[in-house]
Amino acid sequence: MEKWIFVVGVLLMMNGVLADISISEPSAVYNLGDRLYIDLGGLRGANNGNLDINLVCENVTINMIRIPARDFASDNDQMYSTYKILDRADLGVLNLNDIVGTCQIVASLGGDVASSKSFEVSDDIDVSISLDKLSYNPGEVVSVSVGATKINGGKVNGFVEGSNASFFSGTVEEGVSTTSFNIPATAEAGSYNLNVRVYDVGSDGILNEGKGGVLYSVNQVATSLILSLSNTEVVPGNEFSVGTEVFDQSGVEMTGNVFVKVISPNGEEVENVVQAGEFVSVDFKSNSSVGDWKIVAIFDELVMEREFTVLPLQKVEFDFEDSVLIVRNVGNVLYNKTIDVNIGENVMTLDLKVGVGEVRKFSLKAPVGNYEVVVGDGDYAVTRQVMLTGNAVSISDFKGVGIFTNYSIVWIFLIVVFGGIGGVLFMRYRKTRTLGEEGSWFRKLFGSGKHTMKGESFKKKIGDKVPHVVKLHMDDSLNFTKKSPSVQGLDSENYSHEDKTMVDFTKKAAVSAESALVLKGKKYGSTVVAINVKNYEEGLSAVAKQGLIDIIENSKGKGLIDYRNDYIFVIFNPLATRTYKNEPLAVKCGMKIGGDLIAYNKKFKDKIDFGIGIHSGEIVASKEGDKLKYTGMGNIISFAKRMSDLDSGKVTISEAVRKKLIRDLKVVKGKDVGENMTYVVGEMRDGSGDAEKLKQLIKRGKQS
Repeated sequence: MEKWIFVVGVLLMMNGVLADISISEPSAVYNLGDRLYIDLGGLRGANNGNLDINLVCENVTINMIRIPARDFASDNDQMYSTYKILDRADLGVLNLNDIVGTCQIVASLGGDVASSKSFEVSDDIDVSISLDKLSYNPGEVVSVSVGATKINGGKVNGFVEGSNASFFSGTVEEGVSTTSFNIPATAEAGSYNLNVRVYDVGSDGILNEGKGGVLYSVNQVATSLILSLSNTEVVPGNEFSVGTEVFDQSGVEMTGNVFVKVISPNGEEVENVVQAGEFVSVDFKSNSSVGDWKIVAIFDELVMEREFTVLPLQKVEFDFEDSVLIVRNVGNVLYNKTIDVNIGENVMTLDLKVGVGEVRKFSLKAPVGNYEVVVGDGDYAVTRQVMLTGNAVSISDFKGVGIFTNYSIVWIFLIVVFGGIGGVLFMRYRKTRTLGEEGSWFRKLFGSGKHTMKGESFKKKIGDKVPHVVKLHMDDSLNFTKKSPSVQGLDSENYSHEDKTMVDFTKKAAVSAESALVLKGKKYGSTVVAINVKNYEEGLSAVAKQGLIDIIENSKGKGLIDYRNDYIFVIFNPLATRTYKNEPLAVKCGMKIGGDLIAYNKKFKDKIDFGIGIHSGEIVASKEGDKLKYTGMGNIISFAKRMSDLDSGKVTISEAVRKKLIRDLKVVKGKDVGENMTYVVGEMRDGSGDAEKLKQLIKRGKQS
């Protein structure tokens, strides 16, 4: 440092006293690799000496130019211009770091010396980093934008590297670089610091370099749900507990509320909330249904299901009302046991069969007195002090005791009374011979024909006009209706028992599909055709609705139909189609429905505005009678619906369907649904010709 101060001082002193040389002023800042331009004036030659141009820095002095003084004229001032590149090759130095810092240009010729103002030489690059967002889910793509500027303000053309959170590399052009990397699917949740390095190079290595960093976070996402049961068999009334555990993408246990549904065999549901990592007790009433129950645990988008069995329980409760023993079945199956009834010192047994929820009553009798009555079945017993009356100890079932037994005298009296009335009526009938003759007691009692048959003539007038073919389907009564003549049967040409103007849009096929929570089915690869009737809410006419139903029924092929108001789904599932290649069947169905609906709209004034979407995925399905019950997995149903919403009159398929039929379909790129691509079907190639050609080729090969 003292050497540097001494050299600068001498040069300044020489510049102030002797210098006739002029020197151009440099820029304030240079980066390594820049050009350093030098312009000198007032140069006069001499017979000896040199023109020396030196770069004087804090740690080193470098002679950049040396020219003999005799190369310049001695009788007039001359100018000299040149430049140097600030790198190892041009400066002839081993370590460029020696010139980083504050420097000057010093020129000397003979006794004349000139120096420039001080300037900075730097190897720094300013680096700025931005991400497309601050937090990411595991497996997501991180987009990184990097800006790089030299200290001298110039744009960097070089290279970029990322490290620490993830490694990547790329190029920087005109100070800008855009790249991306993936968050690992098992990345641990938390904050991460991404380090970024930018540098440029010369002919002999790295010149300038800059570094920066940016923070981002990885979200904790539940990826595993465990549902634990204390037992797979439950006796109602015994302890039964349910536990849940939730783990994130890196296997770290999570906390939170898990939604748990307990579903009985008949579909009744009981909902609970279980804290992840804990157990909760579930109480089963003694009359809980026997059979296979299900527990479904839900946390975010994770669903876990387990089955357990509720075992049969024979259980009754005993009670007393005065001298009446009450036996109530509070179990979940038929109570079929023998109970002991102790009345004083007398022991009697009852063989019982009491249905679920049934109550039986028994009358206890004994010689008048207060008795200790004990009733039990070995598992449960009740003791009461009961006042009893009677001749002997006995038990009688109230099932055999009714109103006829208790009130037999009343019944006998009623029978005698009604028998007498019947006899009187019969004797009068014999005298009057007929109940229908004029003046008979029947006519006097219930009215004469003049008053009761006023409508006879009116009925006859109408009956005369009714066609004979219709009379065969009518009775003799006169009925009034608001139905149309074609329904009433008053038009013999168009007679019908059914009002065909009324169309049921929810009509089901003989074998149909129904969306439901299927817990016992199997998972199948399936294809769904979704038809969106866009003007359904506006009110299609009955004719249009019937036309729509007929088209779908005639086009469904092996598919099963599920009507849901303005959406209609045709499900192609191996249980119905007997094949796992359902994509071609579904596309043929969708194209036929689309073509038939377009043809229908050309013929009729009442148009059907529709869109069709086709998507493949997995469903859980089971066959129950004439219905295929199914539960869609993932987005198979929702994505098909969204595609049917896109364009009217078009058949749109998903990427999954296109890949399966890439050789058979002519498609054009459709609208994107989120990040998913869709395609509009133009034509489906018939592969029957190819099959025939293949047969011919095989035949020729055998002949040759």
